[in-house]
Amino acid sequence: MHEGIDDICRAIDDNLLRNLELMQEKVNVNVQMENILRDGYIELAKAKYIRGKESISVLQVPVDDEKVVSLFELETKLTEETGIIIPNFDISLKTLGKGEDEIQDPIKWFGVLVPQSLRIAQKRFQESLCLAVRAANIQAEVTSVLDKLQSLYFLKHTSCPVDVIQK
Repeated sequence: MHEGIDDICRAIDDNLLRNLELMQEKVNVNVQMENILRDGYIELAKAKYIRGKESISVLQVPVDDEKVVSLFELETKLTEETGIIIPNFDISLKTLGKGEDEIQDPIKWFGVLVPQSLRIAQKRFQESLCLAVRAANIQAEVTSVLDKLQSLYFLKHTSCPVDVIQK
């Protein structure tokens, strides 16, 4: 009986350590995403300063919903691990099927010769999108680790008398 309790306690410790590692990784990803977004907004401000505030604004964005299409595609895969379903997200450039119109790069809404800082801003925002997907994957793993911990705690308390737990 003590081997079972020891194994359960070891599994709890491993899951708690994994949870701390995931939290640290999520904080790092959030800080990195914050820095990249800040750089993107600064580059966007530079582009507006170079071209003028009226040439780079919401007025250049098409009003029709059909013309506004994402360049990226979000893929969701569900994996099952010990009875728990964990979502896994991935992002990729959208591919065209037969008969579909070509996807226009949104940067062309602002003209043919756009400032380099606008292109840099676009890249920064695309990088932040990838980091957001990474943060979502980390959060999904944190949720699965917490579910495992909850089941291990329940298993520990049901398989062990109260006297052994308090000692």
